[in-house]
Amino acid sequence: MRVENVNIATPFNKEFVTGSEFERLEILEHQDVNIVNGKIESITPTSNPKKEVIWAIPAFTDPHTHVVFTGTRENEIDLRKKVGYEGVLKSGGGIYQTINATTECDEDTLYRETKNRVISMMRNGTAILESKTGYGTEAETEEKMLKVMERIESDLELHVKKTLLAHVIPKDMTEKQFLKNFKEMIEEFKNRIDYVDVFVDEGAFSPEFAEDAIRYANGMGIPGRVHLNELRNLGGIEKLKNLDIRSFDHMIDTRRTEIDKIKGAVTVLPFTAISLRKDVSIFSDMKSKSKLLAIGSDVSPNTYITSFPLVISLARQLFPFTIENLINMSTLNSSYILSLSKKSGTIHVGKDANIVILKEHFDKLGYKFGEDIIERVIINGKDVRKR
Repeated sequence: MRVENVNIATPFNKEFVTGSEFERLEILEHQDVNIVNGKIESITPTSNPKKEVIWAIPAFTDPHTHVVFTGTRENEIDLRKKVGYEGVLKSGGGIYQTINATTECDEDTLYRETKNRVISMMRNGTAILESKTGYGTEAETEEKMLKVMERIESDLELHVKKTLLAHVIPKDMTEKQFLKNFKEMIEEFKNRIDYVDVFVDEGAFSPEFAEDAIRYANGMGIPGRVHLNELRNLGGIEKLKNLDIRSFDHMIDTRRTEIDKIKGAVTVLPFTAISLRKDVSIFSDMKSKSKLLAIGSDVSPNTYITSFPLVISLARQLFPFTIENLINMSTLNSSYILSLSKKSGTIHVGKDANIVILKEHFDKLGYKFGEDIIERVIINGKDVRKR
């Protein structure tokens, strides 16, 4: 495959970018990109200068999703306005509703619904994604979710990083009782997962649970992820500071005095923050302090969004990030969180051929709100929209 006469806007060819490099992109004008066996073999000045020039950016890496689920929760949009997200959880809705639906459905139904969502994500430019379990509270349902992720990865030829997530405490257990079960699941699935994650927040798990569970996973060589400071700050940054945690996700209620204590990347989840009507000014401080920042969709039954350009649009309009910041966050830095930035996340020779061809200049992302400005999506050297 050959893509002719493109202007390339890409992050620098590094593991990640912060500081001044976070503010910029490498621009290469009028280039031909030659793709062989799913890799970028060469990037050279164009041999066809008369052809209309187009813009190319790296395809997106989504480092935080809950894409494997069944059922929808559109009724909660209005309910949250009355009782808040915590109130929805306390009434038995929210995550608990999805747990019931996902537990009761068969694997093929779960696979079929998930596959449709993932195809939509791919058509919208997502080339790599992370997917979490957590819509089961016991090993059988969690394994069903892992099987679906494995089938998706194989059938759609897509790189899927897999995370075992402790989402909420089962209603018939204490946190301490579930910790024992969760450790047993870590042991059982240790060769099939890439990360262990814990939702630390009001109505979910304590920092002490997360510390114990992630330390246990670290002992097996499994890095941690953590949902933190989404609804309420429970002091998790201090509690978890000595663990191998690849990214701290959400982080809306982080205190400014805690920013320097964050060891690891921060994944910003714009749609979730907006749906919770949260103040997001903390991310301006994180940016000014050169924290490693990435961005994810958080696609789930609660935040049903399969278009990464729309995620970028929301963030560009309502968060303290420029389009250059957001392309860096959604490609290279998000690939770094998933330990893939040496092979993906930029458009350079030797990298995986994950490329989004745009109809217009890349700065139209987040300006033409909700409009599809993608012409082609190339994932591992294959044209996804043609397929």
